[in-house]
Amino acid sequence: MSGAHNVSAGSFRSREKPWNDMNLTNQNYAAINRALEKIYAIQDLEGFIVTTMQELPCLMNSDMAAYNEVDYDARRTTTVIDSPFGQSHWHKVQLVFERIMNQNPLIEHSTRARGTPKKISDFLSSEEWHNTGIYQTVYRDISGQHQMAVALPLEDTNIVAFAFNRKKSDFTERERAILAVLQPHLTRAYRNARQHTLMSARLERNEEALERIGAGWIEVDRNCRIVKATALARANLATFFERKRPDDDRLPPSVETWVAGRSKAGVKPPPLVFNAEAEKLIIRFLSNEPEGGCCLLTERFPEATSPKPLECMGLTERQAEVLFWICQGKSNPEIAVILKISGRTVTFHVSRILETLNVANRTEAVNVATKQLTSGR
Repeated sequence: MSGAHNVSAGSFRSREKPWNDMNLTNQNYAAINRALEKIYAIQDLEGFIVTTMQELPCLMNSDMAAYNEVDYDARRTTTVIDSPFGQSHWHKVQLVFERIMNQNPLIEHSTRARGTPKKISDFLSSEEWHNTGIYQTVYRDISGQHQMAVALPLEDTNIVAFAFNRKKSDFTERERAILAVLQPHLTRAYRNARQHTLMSARLERNEEALERIGAGWIEVDRNCRIVKATALARANLATFFERKRPDDDRLPPSVETWVAGRSKAGVKPPPLVFNAEAEKLIIRFLSNEPEGGCCLLTERFPEATSPKPLECMGLTERQAEVLFWICQGKSNPEIAVILKISGRTVTFHVSRILETLNVANRTEAVNVATKQLTSGR
């Protein structure tokens, strides 16, 4: 890297002229619309990255393109390049790039402004650019003789940007205009995809937590059709209502009537209980949804008549009684009333039950007890 041109942050001044969408033709707009139709159809962030890396390079006529997430202060980057060679090269030079990324005027500029698309030539001549250490180390081998990038105007401190490299000729003002037209749409699509990904991850964690406690979750629309349901909730419906298709999007008729009655009354209804030979299913109303639907919780409990089988797990007679009523969905105060003992005594028994069964909480205790109560049926 002898003779490399060193630059400092804040030293770049743009020579760019204001872009003008009059440079675009009807064919340009048609191509933009076709790409956006595919990009907007994607809901998750991973799909957004893949689709943009398929569509944008064609619009920009680039030799190589990259999706970048840059934490400038921490000098950390995440980059996806649209070619195996480019991605392989990137892995080799990433640490060097992160150390000297301020030598790229497009990155340095984006830390201060997320405006219109910029080209390297807006800041440096070809000779100046080719003499930088970052060009010689990183960009020379991945068609980075000319580069244009656009950063999405997000509220985040990190930079999210698309960069396009070309070897033989600089990017035109028409190509800058294409990228400028795309910028607000890419920003909106990115936000949508990121929000959907975050919500999906949160929902997945909630579903896992519910299934760990033996509960299923169902979301239904205003017409009582199932929008989404956990695997356990569908299994519960199939067990108690003999549904031929586990993916049936209709609630069982009796449950649908119960939900519809809730809608008419405008109040939260009491739980719905269904009894089977060895266990019972309780369906609880959780919440209203903004568009007129609601969420339901399904829980299965052993339909046991005696706590006696629980003593086989090493519990005392009283501990077995306490755990039996926990399995019926009763709270500590309710158990205290049923067994005519103090709440403090119930708490003590619960503690000893968890210790004896070697479980972390009452939910795990219920799971163990349920298997014991239903094992002989």
